[in-house]
Amino acid sequence: MDISVIIPTLNEVNHISKTIDRLHSNKSREFELEVIVIDAGSRDGTTNTVKEKVDQLIEDSTLAGAKYKSLNKGAARAKGEALLFLDADTLLPENFDLLVMKALKVRGVVGGAFEFGFNRGGVVYRIIEWINRIRYRIDKRYFGDQAVFCSRENFERVRGYPHEPIMEAAYFCKALRGIGRLTLIKSPILTSARRFEQGNVFKVFLKDTWIWIQFTLGLNIKKYAPAYWAENQNGG
Repeated sequence: MDISVIIPTLNEVNHISKTIDRLHSNKSREFELEVIVIDAGSRDGTTNTVKEKVDQLIEDSTLAGAKYKSLNKGAARAKGEALLFLDADTLLPENFDLLVMKALKVRGVVGGAFEFGFNRGGVVYRIIEWINRIRYRIDKRYFGDQAVFCSRENFERVRGYPHEPIMEAAYFCKALRGIGRLTLIKSPILTSARRFEQGNVFKVFLKDTWIWIQFTLGLNIKKYAPAYWAENQNGG
């Protein structure tokens, strides 16, 4: 197996089918692909929707509120040489598998992510995209909605995702940077703007930015985790 795509879910029936269908339609077919869904106790039919579309479906309600546990559990069951961690509402670009495998063959590269993009038009979303793109070009710590990837070997070297209940992908990228270089694939993913649509766009963005600033300063951000997951556990 070449690539294992690991997708954590919780009440994602409105998004997961499109994500998986796009994943299959956009692969280059040059590599073997394994799709693993780790469900943290969905009550909306998510698991019934995906069970015929994936190679492995793992159901464990004790994973709710701790995404890093779902990601690590999926990685432990994966057979791929490369691991790609994909949010349930994020669409991968064409030939994503070819791009990932090519990136991981570059000397010194231990992992990476895709360029960030929203699935919605409008000036406000373009501004947020622009700010995000500047941010991760400076600090080289990517978020989960950018489809972070790495080799299995390097995943094991850093002992998987750190046990952090929020911003787990940024902590993971920080760990990977300790053993090598992260790369950015310029072909953008398209991630759902639902969090911003369901709340005030600028309020959501400012809250995310405030948490990121505290993370960058090395402050404790775990206190934000319960509210964050309570707001985001209902799909959308």
